[in-house]
Amino acid sequence: MKRLNEYRMRFVLVGFVVAIVLGGGRAKADYTWMHKADMPTVRYGFSTSVVGGKVYAFGGDSRFRRVDEYDPQTNTWTQKADMPTARHFPSTCAVNEKIFVIGGGSVSMPPVSKVEVYDPATDNWAEKTGLPTQRIWMSTSVVDGIIYVIGGQVIGQGELCIMEAYDPATDTWTRKADMPTRRSFISTSVVDGIIYAIGGWGGSAGLSTMSAYDPLSDTWTRKAPMPTARYLLGTRVVGGKIYAIGGWRHSANGPLYSTVEVYDPVTDIWTREGDIPIPTAGLSTNVVDGNIYVIGGALTPHNGVFIHTSSVYVSDVIIDLNGDGSVNAADMCIMVDHWGENYSLCDIAPPPLGDGLVDVEDLIVLAEHLFEDVDDPTLMAHWLLDEAEGTVVADGTGGNDGHALGDPVWLHDGGQVNGALQLDGVDDYVVTGAAPNPEGNSYSIFAWIKGGAPGQVMLSQMDKANWLGTDPSGGALMTELTIPGRNGRALGSQAMITDGSWHRIGFVWDGSYRRLYVDGVIVAEDTQDNLDVSSNGLYFGTGKVMESGTFFSGLIDDIRIYNRAVSP
Repeated sequence: MKRLNEYRMRFVLVGFVVAIVLGGGRAKADYTWMHKADMPTVRYGFSTSVVGGKVYAFGGDSRFRRVDEYDPQTNTWTQKADMPTARHFPSTCAVNEKIFVIGGGSVSMPPVSKVEVYDPATDNWAEKTGLPTQRIWMSTSVVDGIIYVIGGQVIGQGELCIMEAYDPATDTWTRKADMPTRRSFISTSVVDGIIYAIGGWGGSAGLSTMSAYDPLSDTWTRKAPMPTARYLLGTRVVGGKIYAIGGWRHSANGPLYSTVEVYDPVTDIWTREGDIPIPTAGLSTNVVDGNIYVIGGALTPHNGVFIHTSSVYVSDVIIDLNGDGSVNAADMCIMVDHWGENYSLCDIAPPPLGDGLVDVEDLIVLAEHLFEDVDDPTLMAHWLLDEAEGTVVADGTGGNDGHALGDPVWLHDGGQVNGALQLDGVDDYVVTGAAPNPEGNSYSIFAWIKGGAPGQVMLSQMDKANWLGTDPSGGALMTELTIPGRNGRALGSQAMITDGSWHRIGFVWDGSYRRLYVDGVIVAEDTQDNLDVSSNGLYFGTGKVMESGTFFSGLIDDIRIYNRAVSP
C-alpha cells in the first residue's frame, strides 16, 4: 500500500473532518441489490407507501384487506389494522404522514371508487370523498399536498387519459388536463414539482411513452421514451433521477424484465443501471434513506402457472475502490491521488453516476463507509490469489476453486492486494471448473495484472473465447467476448498494459454495451447484444486452446466476476 506524505495526510484529515461536519446526507455510489426479510404473504397487484421511514403494503387481491408494515431498521414486518375495503390494484400515496388508498378492482370485480385514509400513528382508518371516475389500474402522485390520480381503465371501455386532483385539506376533487396518451398500469414519479408518467399498457402491449405534467400550468409535455417498453413496472426517484424497474411487455406472453433504466429530467436522457435480481412485474417500489426497496410482484406471465413472490430487495451502496473487499485507507489514498479529476473510479457522488469531479461529496460517501467490509452478493467468483503454497487456487465465494499447473510461484506479499501469482509465460496457468454463468444478464470481469507481452492472455474460457488478453501487435487490452456466430467481432483498445506496471483491467457488459476498462477508465466500447458465454471452465494465464505464445508472463492478482454491470 502506498505511503502518504505529510501533505497528503493533512489533506485527507481535513477532508475527513469535513465529512464528519457535513455528514448525515446519504449519497450512493455503484449499487447492488440485497435480499431482505420477505413479506408475510405473497402479493401481486398491491401498493406501498412510506411514512416515518416505514413501508406500508396494501391490497393485492380482490378479497385481500391485510395491511403490513415493514421497518428497514429492524428488517421486520408487522401486521396492522385491515383496510375497510378489500381491493386489488389500489393506488396509494402519503400526505401529511397519512396514507390515502384510492380506487382499485380487477377484471372479476367492479372498480372501487372509495378513498380511505390510514393513519399509521393511530393504526386507524377513515373514509373520504370517493374518486369521481370509477377506474382501476391508475397511478397517483403528490405535488404540494395535492394528490393527482392519472390514467387507468374501465373494464369494457378501454384505457383512460383522465387526471383528477384531490385536495386532502378540503376533501374535494378537481378535473385536470388529460394525458396525451390513453394508458393504464402506468407508473408516475415527481421531480422538482413535475409529474412524469412512464410506460403503461396501451391496449395491446407495454408502452415506452413518457410524458411530463406541470401542475402550475396544467399542461403535458412529451419526453424521451423509455428504452424498454413495459407496464406494471415501478418507478422511484433518487438523487433527482427516476429509476424505472421491472415490468413486462405483455402479461400473457412476457417477457418479464429485471431491467433498471434511469431517466435524468435535466438532460432528457435514459441510461441503464444494474438489474434487479429476478425479472418481476406488478412489483411495488419505495425509497427509504436513499435506498430503493423492490417488493413482491409476479415472477411469471399468467398463461400458465402464475407465480407471485413475497421477496424484498434493497439497493445497497458498494464502495471498494481497489477491490480488496473492504473500505479502508487504501481507498482514501486512491481518492486523494485523483482529487479534482474527472476519474470515474472515485467519482461516487451524487448518485448514481457522479458529477464528473472527484471532490468533497465523494469523500463524504467514502468516509461514511470507512472500515466497513464489503458484502457484495453479485460477486459470483473471487480468486484472491493469496495462497502461500500448493496447487489449489481458492474461490473466495466458495463455489469454484481452481488448480495451478506448471510451476507458478506464489508471492505472499507481492501483489496489488496482498499476494499474487507469478506465471512464467511458458507452461504456467490455472484451470477452474465450470465458470459462473450470468445466463444472458449483465456481468463484469476484473483482475490486477503486471507484466505480459503482446498476444498473451490473462483470462479465457476454455474452447470458447479469450476474455481478457493483449493484441499480438502491440500489447493493448482486448476481448473476444462477443455475440454467437460468424458476425461476432473482438473489441480492441489502444491501452498498452504490458509496460511492467500494475493495472486493473476489466470487461463490463450491461446488456447493451460492452466496455473495456484500464485503471477505472473506459478504453474501448461498442454496442453488443446477447454475448456468447457458456459454462466451460476458465484458464488464468493462457488462451482458450492453450496456444503457444498465449501463456502469460507476469503477475496476476485478485480476479473477480460479477453478475451485474460494475461502474469502476
